[in-house]
Amino acid sequence: MPYRGPVTLFAALVVCAACANNKSEAKPPAPPPTEGPSKAPAAGSGGAPADKAGKPIAEDPAKLPGVDLTGLDPSQVDALNRLLDEKSSACGKGHSLRTSLKSDAGCKRSVFGVRYIIRLLKAGYLGSEVEEIYDKRFTSPDKGQCDLKDVSLRGNPNAPVTLCEFSDFQCPHCKLMEPVLSRVLEELGNQVKLAYKNYPISKLHPEAREAAAAVVAAGRQGKFWQMHDKLFANQEKLSPVDLEGYARDLKLDVKKWKADLPGAAEQVEREHAEGEKNEITGTPTLYINGRKYGGPLRYEEVRDWIDEELAR
Repeated sequence: MPYRGPVTLFAALVVCAACANNKSEAKPPAPPPTEGPSKAPAAGSGGAPADKAGKPIAEDPAKLPGVDLTGLDPSQVDALNRLLDEKSSACGKGHSLRTSLKSDAGCKRSVFGVRYIIRLLKAGYLGSEVEEIYDKRFTSPDKGQCDLKDVSLRGNPNAPVTLCEFSDFQCPHCKLMEPVLSRVLEELGNQVKLAYKNYPISKLHPEAREAAAAVVAAGRQGKFWQMHDKLFANQEKLSPVDLEGYARDLKLDVKKWKADLPGAAEQVEREHAEGEKNEITGTPTLYINGRKYGGPLRYEEVRDWIDEELAR
């Protein structure tokens, strides 16, 4: 994410830009542009109404459903007012966010959108930055395909929300994502399912491909997730000798496991190619019902995106 803000919310490591792939090197985010306090829309611009002198009159956003202004300073409230009028409904309708909150109770996504804007403003983002981040989530999100054929799933196979993670067993940021997703699965029960896709970045992680094949081969004996968890728990020890030791620990048929490794390696390459087709630039990359997650590695933010899907 090409933004830099206070650590309150989004200064945490951001998904999809953590471990850069072998096509490009990760670059530090550029500093945000200098900008003064946001100003209310001018009269006649389609924004807030104006008084007889033409001075804009901003409605009190605190009166809108689901809006809590606690913690916002006056300039941030001003920026919020502008965005409420300038950004369209999060449900893709022709009216503004403000109108959506006031008169379209069926559009739950707009409530999530406004709360998201408020969190970004509290984190110190400028109005122009908030607008771009909002658009990446609600207006024009990046999307990706996730083939669920021959993939080991965690959670309810018939769940309404599908999480598809492209990951690398040697990527430290991917390891940070695992407890976040585990908590999601534990707390949301039958409402979500998780598909794990291998996207090893060999340039940075020379043992990642063999580790991925080891997990896929374990999956052919019904222990994909047990091996998955063991490898992330022992991320610094992924040599061939280590991998065979983990297979023995899990009481796999080691002879069969070894025989399955070449075919498993082919599946890893197919999953990697799927990631390339989605133009993945780093790991972990998470898709939530096909929409690329663009927030930090924090449970609260991932959960917010999932709750938004469940509210549709």
